[in-house]
Amino acid sequence: MKRIGHLFETVASFGHLLQCHKKARQGTRKTPRVCAFAFRLEEELLSLRGELLSGAYRPRPYRYFQVRDPKRRTIAVADFRDRVVHHAVVGVLEPLYERRFIHDSYATRKGKGAHAAVSRAQGYLRREAWFLKTDIHKYFDSIRHEVLLGQLGRKVKDARLLELVSLILGNGGSGGIGLPIGNLTSQFFANVYLDGFDHWVKEKLKVKGYVRYMDDFVLFAGCKAQLRGYQEEVSGELSASLGLSLKPSATFINHRDNGLSFLGTRIFPGIVRLHPENARRASRKLALRHRALQSGTLSEECYLQSAGSYCAYFGAYGTYALRRDIFGLL
Repeated sequence: MKRIGHLFETVASFGHLLQCHKKARQGTRKTPRVCAFAFRLEEELLSLRGELLSGAYRPRPYRYFQVRDPKRRTIAVADFRDRVVHHAVVGVLEPLYERRFIHDSYATRKGKGAHAAVSRAQGYLRREAWFLKTDIHKYFDSIRHEVLLGQLGRKVKDARLLELVSLILGNGGSGGIGLPIGNLTSQFFANVYLDGFDHWVKEKLKVKGYVRYMDDFVLFAGCKAQLRGYQEEVSGELSASLGLSLKPSATFINHRDNGLSFLGTRIFPGIVRLHPENARRASRKLALRHRALQSGTLSEECYLQSAGSYCAYFGAYGTYALRRDIFGLL
């Protein structure tokens, strides 16, 4: 693998930080901190650039809150200036790794996403009768910083950039293990962490049918016995090279006639249906937004954007009757 150097200069350049500020602001609420940063934009960016170049930059503590969607998760929110730095780092590293990532890795990548992953999985399901579906036990909490930095070091020949990444990693997790959920860097580094495993599956294990979306992945084969062998080898490789383990309750081998539950859908060779629990959860969220619109706490513009997103989500899986029922009741 060719190592790339002289990347830190781009990360810390004023023009790059300015573009990353614009990206970091997209989709955010106009909080006092965000507005204050924008009001003193040039001063803030020059200060941030100076800290990065001098080595004085230190990320600020995360703010944490919990969500239940559907299971309880702790979300970490970085200070706005740190989010600008996260975009600056990912903006430089992402193009390098896009050329390396396998085709069938679908999470948080341009032109990919859940719909594309589901479509690809259905294509494999039409060709192969059996599948092994699994995900990784407490994936984000199990990522080892030292291993991740070693992976990055095989691609990046820039000590200052690697030191900056080490600072970002050290600001979350515990004892050098774990990435905080909710950050751009965490999503990107989580993809990088499994990239070597993806290549091992395709190039060493020689699996033709393989789809991964973050820590959810599926292997396809023509017979059950072959998948049992894959399961044993995959489990051993993840443990030995990355310190990860498969989640027992989410690991199973099944026949395509029974359908594949993947990314909130039920996939069959001839049809894809939205999983009932996902349909109920999305319907509840849309109903909450409708009540917020009626009470005046949500603008009509925001409601229409949200409703349009849900319509597109439902529409991707042949849910005309469901959409008719939902919008008829609202």
